[in-house]
Amino acid sequence: MAAAVVACAAPGARAAERLTLADRGRSEFRIVIAADASPAEKHAAGELQHFLREISGAELPIGDDRAEMTAHEILVGDSAHLRALNEKIDWEGLGSEGFVMRTSGGHLILAGGRLRGSMYAVYTFLEEVLGCRWFTPKVARIPRRERVEVGPLNARQVPALEYREPYYAEAFDADWAARNRMNGSASRLDEARGGKIVYHGFVHTFYSLLPPDQYFQEHPEYYSEINGRRTAEYAQLCLTNPEVVRLVAERVKAWLRESPEANIVSVSQNDSGGWCECPNCKAVDDREGSQAGTMIQFVNAVAEIVEHEFPRVAIDTLAYQYTR
Repeated sequence: MAAAVVACAAPGARAAERLTLADRGRSEFRIVIAADASPAEKHAAGELQHFLREISGAELPIGDDRAEMTAHEILVGDSAHLRALNEKIDWEGLGSEGFVMRTSGGHLILAGGRLRGSMYAVYTFLEEVLGCRWFTPKVARIPRRERVEVGPLNARQVPALEYREPYYAEAFDADWAARNRMNGSASRLDEARGGKIVYHGFVHTFYSLLPPDQYFQEHPEYYSEINGRRTAEYAQLCLTNPEVVRLVAERVKAWLRESPEANIVSVSQNDSGGWCECPNCKAVDDREGSQAGTMIQFVNAVAEIVEHEFPRVAIDTLAYQYTR
């Protein structure tokens, strides 16, 4: 079998460092995590051990940083052993999902944000450096190597997209999603796999936020005016009505109090046409050249109210049908 010799030298990479992670089914390395490692860091260490065994036949032990530091370690996540190397890592800049992959002396560092960053470091190392691929939950390519060597490595990644969700059934598998660095709401990601972005109300939420059976009879003005008549049948909300803004914002806050784990709330049009043609809504849409005019103005107004109590929650909407 061929050896895997990989050099990923980025700017600032140390010269002439080469680590032999495994040779003929044996390894001098062990995997080290912090004694208080997060669930995702513990899972990442187990995944690294599993796939290195599949690749090389070598079983690397997993320990924590209460043990004495040795000459050859793979450091998954922040730990006392990593800090002893005096590596300058901008933890704040990495956030919850960013990470670094580095060689440092006889050590390999795969570390990042405790939520998902260190786990992503492990999967990125396995994929980009060692050649693993997880195409579907049932189809993967794991290379087999007699000797696994890693050349100089100094890489940093921070996801450009906060929310990543390929929306189809196979992609909801927890292991596939974690291994491919997906964090979408529909994925079956548990705490060990870093959790996920949590939506409250996924899409088409106008009538969940302002139910016509509760409000229309007494307040038809809350709903679309179409051809001079207020209606809630295959229609939307009157987005320039200040009372609609207030009521929707209060309902969003109520949702968030009920679901404090939520990261995103959808304030989005119903799955139909029927936008409001009242003089106020029409004036905004005419000025902006699209029904997106009233939509964006409305969602921003709701968000400005909600942010005082929930500053870290995102409010999203849709560019869909008539608002595209």
